[in-house]
Amino acid sequence: LKHQTSSGGPRGPWVQQGCGFLDMSSERPARVRTSKFGKDEELAGELPPTWTLQKFQTEVTSALNEYFLAKIVDEAVVRMRALLAECPGFADELGVLAIRTALDRDEAGQKAVLDLLSGLQKSGSLDSAALVRTFEKLFCTWEDIAIDSPKAPVVLLIMLFGCISCDVVHRDLLTKLPENLMNTGLAKGKSTLPQGHEMLMDVAAELKEFKFQTSAALEDYFSTASVETVARRLNELGQRQYQHEFVKKAIVMSFSQQDPIAGRESVLLLFQHLSTASELSKDDLQWGITRLLSQLSDLELDCPRASDLTIEFLTCMVADELVSVPFLRRCRILRIGGAGGLLVLDAAQRRTPEYSKKELGTVQFKREIGTMILEYFNSSDQVEFTRCVRDLAPLSQERGAELVRKVMHLAMERSGNECEQALKLLVSLSRNEEISEEILELGFDDLYRRMPDLILDVPDGDEMAKAFVVEAQKAGVLRDTWSIPENA
Repeated sequence: LKHQTSSGGPRGPWVQQGCGFLDMSSERPARVRTSKFGKDEELAGELPPTWTLQKFQTEVTSALNEYFLAKIVDEAVVRMRALLAECPGFADELGVLAIRTALDRDEAGQKAVLDLLSGLQKSGSLDSAALVRTFEKLFCTWEDIAIDSPKAPVVLLIMLFGCISCDVVHRDLLTKLPENLMNTGLAKGKSTLPQGHEMLMDVAAELKEFKFQTSAALEDYFSTASVETVARRLNELGQRQYQHEFVKKAIVMSFSQQDPIAGRESVLLLFQHLSTASELSKDDLQWGITRLLSQLSDLELDCPRASDLTIEFLTCMVADELVSVPFLRRCRILRIGGAGGLLVLDAAQRRTPEYSKKELGTVQFKREIGTMILEYFNSSDQVEFTRCVRDLAPLSQERGAELVRKVMHLAMERSGNECEQALKLLVSLSRNEEISEEILELGFDDLYRRMPDLILDVPDGDEMAKAFVVEAQKAGVLRDTWSIPENA
């Protein structure tokens, strides 16, 4: 995706910066595959086909209720581990449910949750990255939670300090607390937060000063466009732990510029420069985005177009590889920003298919190739299908084989005409090296292994499959020596 600069021209791999050039070919934040939020492959994880979010939440809630009755940590850990073995990408959701349960319980109940989280971490089922995502979800929604549970803000802070004391999370997570949540906790007095009142006061004071200084720096930047000056001021402040607030503030300030498009491009250029110079990290950008999404409804009070402008900004950040698609997917799974946030995230991903399709989860991949194949049967457009395959590249052997099998399977469920279309498509993909000979053979292997299920829907499936083999061998894309797998 090439978006427009403020002067109207598309960005290339090099962006002019002052008298020099900024190298956009160096490693971008989105290409760094791990962060405090976790590895990208974990962030892209989704529920198995037989599970729904509601089912997972119900199972976790049931396990938590049993735990509060029995108070046997080891038994609860075993049950939670079993749930996470089936749904490995949802440890953060489990953490959210556990801590939210503690918000309405007494001190003993809160300690029980801390014991459970500690037990899950020691068992290897709940890592620090999952808990970072857990707390970020709670940080982003604490005001909504407090409507039904007035003591929630203080208890949330107590749980955070408890997790730090148990070494479940690192104390630097304190620097990611929203300022209004800290102020709410501090307003309750030292007796309410005996563990960390002093520490919280220090963090709140540092954050307030950082926000003041960076707001002034950004105001100057929108007048001077001097990225070097901003970089120097950030370096002089030496408070990298709060730079997510700088990211959010820069984006929000771009919305209120006389020309929001020029403002957006100016901020994107600033982010590119700072990230290339290692002044801005992947974590800074990610935390900045979660805070932006969580405040969309408030921002729209002053800027009615805030959601639309955020969609544009995220689209450009994905295209510039400042944020990764798996991270945005995890934001969606955690429902950061509520209903408004989901609309923004979905729209941004729809506008960046060349990035989003490379990171499809298993269920989404199956749905995508099914749609591609059916559209091909309707249009016979091999060029368009090939383009779609390239959007999905690089395909693993497993996914490539599934694509090959699915083309034949769906054709066999229809008619001889679709079977001819399918054969022509596979021959074209193979000859144009969009799929390898090995992947093609694996697809045929997969088709025959699934033959018992296939013939339930297509009684003459075996004969049709043999026709595919013969014709593919005649076309020279399937080895003459290929044979039906022994375990088929």
